[in-house]
Amino acid sequence: MGALTGEFVHPAAVEANARPAAPSVVLVGTSFRTAEIGTRERIARRLFEIPEPGLRVGRGRVFESSILETCNRLEVYLACSSPNEVAKSVMARLDGDGTSSESFYVKTGADAIRHIFRVASGLDSPVLGEEQILQQVRYAGKTARTSGQAKSILSSLFDAAYNSGKRIRESYKVSPANRSVSAFALRRALKELGRRPAKVLLIGSGETAKLAALRLKGSAVYLLSGRRDVGARFPHAERISRRRLREVSEKCDLVIAATKHHGYALTKRDLPEKRRMVVLDLGFPRNVDPSLRDSKFIRLYDLDAIAAWAVSLRRHENASAERLVEEETRRFDAWLTASRLTPTLANIYKWAERIREEETLAALRRLPRLSSHDKTIIEATTKRLTGKLLSPHATFVKEVGGGEDQSERLLLLESIFRDGGK
Repeated sequence: MGALTGEFVHPAAVEANARPAAPSVVLVGTSFRTAEIGTRERIARRLFEIPEPGLRVGRGRVFESSILETCNRLEVYLACSSPNEVAKSVMARLDGDGTSSESFYVKTGADAIRHIFRVASGLDSPVLGEEQILQQVRYAGKTARTSGQAKSILSSLFDAAYNSGKRIRESYKVSPANRSVSAFALRRALKELGRRPAKVLLIGSGETAKLAALRLKGSAVYLLSGRRDVGARFPHAERISRRRLREVSEKCDLVIAATKHHGYALTKRDLPEKRRMVVLDLGFPRNVDPSLRDSKFIRLYDLDAIAAWAVSLRRHENASAERLVEEETRRFDAWLTASRLTPTLANIYKWAERIREEETLAALRRLPRLSSHDKTIIEATTKRLTGKLLSPHATFVKEVGGGEDQSERLLLLESIFRDGGK
């Protein structure tokens, strides 16, 4: 803060030598709403290009980062300075060959906060109230925190998104049968088949496959999985080896692929040539060779097809849940702004205290005959005056609402004291 003088040291000037500018929350993402699945697959392969915390990007610096990767979205959250410059750099890194730049969306500040709260609440999913996304948000935050990528800002943001997501979901009711992509995929398959399938082949043993198996009671289920510990999760399924894939598929009306396998787990040579069936590809990246769509006998639906169908069935948005999202957004944004205010207000109070001390000492030197008791009263009085004079300024910046947002108020406060301190 410099020497004990009346000069106000602007908080931004402190960082010129020591402290970085207050970071902003930035989101760079792509989803089923903005890019088809092939584009999302290409972008996913470049996630390693995301700048590490501590890295300078032009005039900006990345302080924290977290990646939310699901079957329908890829989103990079950053706490950084110079948010627009950093966002452009991240898009360029993820875009690679420049063919998918229009597939991205960028949100900053309160817009980014609002978005992740809507995602966690199941309002931005193709399936309203989607169950899995809430746990995926929690996992993304935990992974970034344990790896050291996310600290005070993004760690708090993801925790707040998870907790608010749970609360907001209580404001609207969604049938358990309609809370997952796999549930809608099965509805689509049953619509195509016109009946419950007699025999089903599951490829993969994750949560999506498990949910599908639970909804297929009464059907004979075959399971292809590389894991050895799947028996308890699929007690009614017959596990098969890869060698039996074509043999078993010739008996099935429905095939569901939902695995983390890289490369196609199901191709033309794995299926019979002339058996009519429905194939659901619920994996990301895709598990099924898309050329199977050329078959006259196979109806293939990937995540994009299921998402489009699910969205078409949504009759209306949930107004009460959206209002709760706004409340949660304002609450977190106010907390984040207050955390930025802490050093600014502290610097202003320290500056004012130095002025008070200097002027009080100068006055007391001119009044040498005052008693110790009188000096104590003057000291206490000047402190109260300083506090009362600065209190309205602090309240003005901290309060929620009003014509300007808190960031604008903070800049105004800094400008007042910077100019007034000259």
